[in-house]
Amino acid sequence: MPDKSNKKTIEHTVRNLSEQPVKNAGFELWSVGFYKEAGEYILELVIDKPDSLISLADCEKITRLIGPLLDAADPIEQSYSLVVASPGINRELKTDEHIIKYLGKPVTARLFAGRRDLDKTFEAVLKSYENGSFEFETEPGKNIIKTEKKEVARLCARDSIKITNGTGDNNL
Repeated sequence: MPDKSNKKTIEHTVRNLSEQPVKNAGFELWSVGFYKEAGEYILELVIDKPDSLISLADCEKITRLIGPLLDAADPIEQSYSLVVASPGINRELKTDEHIIKYLGKPVTARLFAGRRDLDKTFEAVLKSYENGSFEFETEPGKNIIKTEKKEVARLCARDSIKITNGTGDNNL
């Protein structure tokens, strides 16, 4: 595995190389990750697009767009596989920008440790995020929970989408 500082440098460099081309193609670069899995280095770009699902064709389009840019810039010494993926319905909110985008929306939070007033994992509406502090509404209009970002192990969006299965619309 590359050391942590090299990993961060690679992720930062790849983000800088690919963010604008991805945006110009009508997508958002959700995250960039560089890691080793089953003995192989993986460069993962997670893309999103407003109000729509990411398709396999979208991932192929971005792979073909970004691959040549990475080959020309050559920011990674090791051989690696480029993976372009969707953040999924239960996307992890990792950055401040992700968190702010989901203010007022349903989320699932997992704390490092449970509290007397709160289970370790809970669903709520993200009411506010300011100076590293969250406010979650666990019951509409009734129960506001405050917690610090350092207490939260994982925060994920709970998006709802419509899929037509041929018999009618189903909400997921």
